[in-house]
Amino acid sequence: MIGSVLSGQYEVQEVVGTGGMAVVYRAWDRKNKRTVAIKVLRPEYEQDQEFVRRFSREAEAAAKMSHENIVNLLDVGKDNDVRYIVMEYVPGQTLKDLIREKGRIPPETAVRMGIRILAAVDHAHKNGIVHRDIKPQNILVDARGKVKVADFGIARLKTAQTTRVDDKQNSALGSVHYFSPEQASGEVADEKSDLYSVGVVLYEMLTGEVPFDGETAVSVALKHVSEEPRSMREINPAISWGLDEVVMRALAKDSARRYQTAAEFAGDLRKALVHPHGGFVAYPMTREEQERLREEKRREALRRKRRLRRATLIAAVVVGVVLIGTLTWYFAAVYNMETVPMAVGSEEAAAVSALQDRGFDVAVEYEYSEEVMQGIVSDQSVPSGEKRRRGTQVSITVSAGSQWVYFEDMTGWTLEQVYEALTGLDIAAERVSVTYAVSDQPVGCVAGQIPEAGWITRETDITFILSAEAVEVPTLTGLTYEGAQALAEAEGLKIGEAISGYSADAPAGTVIAQSVPPGEVVAAGTEITLTISQPRQSLYYPASNYTIVVPLDEVEVVLEITPPSGTAFTGFTGTLDAGTYSIELSSTEQGLHTVREYMDGVLMAETQVLFE
Repeated sequence: MIGSVLSGQYEVQEVVGTGGMAVVYRAWDRKNKRTVAIKVLRPEYEQDQEFVRRFSREAEAAAKMSHENIVNLLDVGKDNDVRYIVMEYVPGQTLKDLIREKGRIPPETAVRMGIRILAAVDHAHKNGIVHRDIKPQNILVDARGKVKVADFGIARLKTAQTTRVDDKQNSALGSVHYFSPEQASGEVADEKSDLYSVGVVLYEMLTGEVPFDGETAVSVALKHVSEEPRSMREINPAISWGLDEVVMRALAKDSARRYQTAAEFAGDLRKALVHPHGGFVAYPMTREEQERLREEKRREALRRKRRLRRATLIAAVVVGVVLIGTLTWYFAAVYNMETVPMAVGSEEAAAVSALQDRGFDVAVEYEYSEEVMQGIVSDQSVPSGEKRRRGTQVSITVSAGSQWVYFEDMTGWTLEQVYEALTGLDIAAERVSVTYAVSDQPVGCVAGQIPEAGWITRETDITFILSAEAVEVPTLTGLTYEGAQALAEAEGLKIGEAISGYSADAPAGTVIAQSVPPGEVVAAGTEITLTISQPRQSLYYPASNYTIVVPLDEVEVVLEITPPSGTAFTGFTGTLDAGTYSIELSSTEQGLHTVREYMDGVLMAETQVLFE
């Protein structure tokens, strides 16, 4: 494979990783002049339809996601019998290598990396993807310390033979250290299983050890199910109580007591930096506690029932009437029951007809599938053979066919031809946006397209760049909004959003700035944003600047201010690195204001500030 060129574009250079199903190579993309990573299905599986389907599912899962902390998909292809997936190449090392090198990672750095890992996991979960194999070996760290999660979709596609815990299968030992208790027990993994695995990764980053270890995969799996992990502070006293509490909740045996979302987990990690003494981690009730509460309520109901007096004769008569009515309803319901037919595997029209013939209401949903032929029912909400009342709604899922289509080079096409071609590919018009640029193509024809020609999914967003006439931008400053709009439109330009600004020299209501400088040559139809001078208002300030302490690098900070009138506004927004900052705030109102401090969307503090 090394030295070969796939599809005339990707020059394979060296092996950078291997797995049970595929081999990963570093390669040179001749067309785009960049280094990429290519995952190639192993030769022994190229004719195995089950593995081919799994390989396709991995590409499908990757195509659903685009996130700065996920290794992104670039291309999917096949060269003769070689199936491959092209991904961005991340120079650096795995998190596992970093832990081996450092031994332990400082708590603040570990938390920062953990938050980014959880951001990737949260993005995947919101797109219906459960990783099921989160471990340091699947997390890449570049030279700047940025993390990217890899191999999304692989673990959820493995067979029981490749994921079960078996002494004869010691290759599973690397992953079993990060299994959730439900995975170790052979149960179905879900989003909360991923969060448990992230908890194990954080534990190892902070202590240099995994919470459970053993000589065999089985012994490690049993510990996940039956033993409690040691407190991280016993191993590394530098870890705060708050951080220890957060990771211990993530490692709860009962998934109901863990964090329910990645965002909730990340929020408590941030709080651990601000509140190192802990006390803020709240556990939901366990299933056993919920059952005990229900049992206590049941017993209380029985006690109340025993205290009730015997029913009077009138009540007995009423009960008798109700009973007769109930029996009448029951027998009517029984005779109104019908058996649900098998819809899966049938064509849509036949399935709908069969269900309606038996008196059921039918709801139809469409879903892309790489396995089920277009127009064939792939799932039904009520299993065949079960009885339901006539009039019950039964939902069926109909395959919309493969979501992968070939997106050809449309340079030189008119917009009408473009939309006609996209309609044939079943790509919705809402997925398409149009911009304009000066080019050597005829005016109104396609001069460029994003993405370039190649295989895409029907859910890919597409941008076409249409060739437009060259226009020189006129001077709009000093004019009124109406005057500037008339002049711009006369030149073939558009006026977009008008924003407010202040100028000591310009009269109120006149243009004081334009987003595209005068004299610049742009395409006809280009949109220009104008800044309109406003009458200057009196401003009021606190007695001193507002002080904020940022615990991590690259934190999105927002200060929301609510004045006495109750209309909140943003007093500050920006991405800040770790440190202490003094920020000047102002308001057009006097009096006591409420200042709310948000970090990465999480409310961290709320303060009353007097503006005078």
